[in-house]
Amino acid sequence: MRKRFFLLSFAWMLVGMALAQERRFTIYLIHHGWHAGIAFCQADLRGTDWPSEVFFPAQRYVEVGWGEAGYYPDPNPDAGDALRAALWPTEAVLHVAAFDYAPARIFKGPVRQLALDSTAFQKLVTYIANYFKRDAQGALQPVAPALYGRAGQFYAAKGRYHLFNNSNRWTARALRTAGLPVWPARVLTIKDLWAQIEPLSTEAEETTACPLPKR
Repeated sequence: MRKRFFLLSFAWMLVGMALAQERRFTIYLIHHGWHAGIAFCQADLRGTDWPSEVFFPAQRYVEVGWGEAGYYPDPNPDAGDALRAALWPTEAVLHVAAFDYAPARIFKGPVRQLALDSTAFQKLVTYIANYFKRDAQGALQPVAPALYGRAGQFYAAKGRYHLFNNSNRWTARALRTAGLPVWPARVLTIKDLWAQIEPLSTEAEETTACPLPKR
């Protein structure tokens, strides 16, 4: 009886140690004034559903955002572009930008970070990966150069963009898919999104451990 109790206690101790040592994956949420981006350490994306074609081996970080196909890639959009994007359901794109320094060192807007367990991280990456649109041959569809970063691209994306299905709500759904207590229906503006993100995250550090991804 004592031996059985000892073995059971030892087993529970091993389980507890395994849980305590489970790897955590840091993600970054970047405030761009009117929408948010989600950034990862590229090395963490190995072995996930992230598309292998969207890979920048010379850069440590990659950021992604979803938005309207006409307005988002335009470096100088006007009010008419914004109005059209908001009022009529239109095609969407994913903006992917890669850079070598921690997001908090690059972007002027607030940057938040939070750690996810492996299950939550995989769900988040799969959600984003499923938004890349492919052609009949299964290839991704690049549409324009990235707006910033050392490398990057806009890609055709799934979904229809409009006022009530905008980039902030898309980001909220991504976080909700990962199991975070975020309510997409309550998100319209970046302010709405940030109000839910801040209690779950911390201010991002300017120096983080992110190795170059393996080739």
